[in-house]
Amino acid sequence: MGIEEHWDLNTHGSKIKIWDRKEDIMKNKMFLLILALSFSILAIARDVDQKWCPPKEEKVVVVEEKVVEEKPVVEKINLSADALFKFDKSTIDEMLPEGKATLDNLIKQITEGYVSVDSIVLVGHTDRLGSETYNYDLGLKRAQTVKSYLEQNGVTAPISASSAGETQPITTGCVGTKSTTELKACLQPDRRVTVEITGIKKSNK
Repeated sequence: MGIEEHWDLNTHGSKIKIWDRKEDIMKNKMFLLILALSFSILAIARDVDQKWCPPKEEKVVVVEEKVVEEKPVVEKINLSADALFKFDKSTIDEMLPEGKATLDNLIKQITEGYVSVDSIVLVGHTDRLGSETYNYDLGLKRAQTVKSYLEQNGVTAPISASSAGETQPITTGCVGTKSTTELKACLQPDRRVTVEITGIKKSNK
């Protein structure tokens, strides 16, 4: 495109060349076009850089948590039969108030002190007074009564009840065979119900 010129006179009478407005418009358009192309090139370069630059590797920190597996423990408890029952008795109705309080404490110990209980083993024991058969039956009835009381008051773990009768005494030095007051008192530790609890105890932490 040719350049059109216009001439004018200044105040001193000299000629002044004035660019035509069309030329100015063309220059503005060219400037805007170059500016737009520059932005386009920058955008393309940025996209290429983002596409071809490998992603930054993020370091993954693995924290290993050691899990301590709790092992079941076996807890053995002796319950005095004289504290549980009236002498030579075995039913719940014949249980002493002190005996019920003792079993209530045992229930609390089981339900609150253990995460889980695998088994509870009850064994009834008697002294040597009376016949072997009678003592076996008495020990079994007492163990079964304790079992029923635990089950009726919230203990859901498997419970077994058996009798050792007079075969596992723990007393020594008690002389005599007649059922005297002194001999009964000496043989008192033999009259008992043993409790064996197998389970996982709660941590004290």
